[in-house]
Amino acid sequence: MNADKLLLLQEELRGLENAATHLRFSIDRTQNLLNQQDWQPEELERLESLASRFARLSDLLMQRVMRLIDDLELTATGTLLDRIHRAEKRGWVDDSMKLVRIRELRNLIAHEYAADKMAEIYAAVAALAPELLAVVPKVAAYAHEIEKKYLVR
Repeated sequence: MNADKLLLLQEELRGLENAATHLRFSIDRTQNLLNQQDWQPEELERLESLASRFARLSDLLMQRVMRLIDDLELTATGTLLDRIHRAEKRGWVDDSMKLVRIRELRNLIAHEYAADKMAEIYAAVAALAPELLAVVPKVAAYAHEIEKKYLVR
């Protein structure tokens, strides 16, 4: 086992936890804004931060941590969809389609510039954020089990 990869996993997990904390903060600061569509600049900034933090947590989870866990377990990385299906098999989600919807929303956030769509995007982020946040402790627990396996040897 490559000790450098275990150290990288620990670092990525800290980043994942920090990103989850930031997303929770943004959720708290935007809950009362989601039922309106005519936002003041300060309110819009909060909502944009919410969407950005959602996208960042999604990226860290799916593009970095999940890929690194596959690497540590000597699993062929494959496509993102392969990683998502393995997440369900590992018990991180009860339905892989939840992660597919999270990824699709992340892509929409990254590529949507039409102001008239933003209210829908913010509402979708608010709806899916709890599902995304629920994955983080499961992934962390799984990763700690991997660490234990290799540290014992």
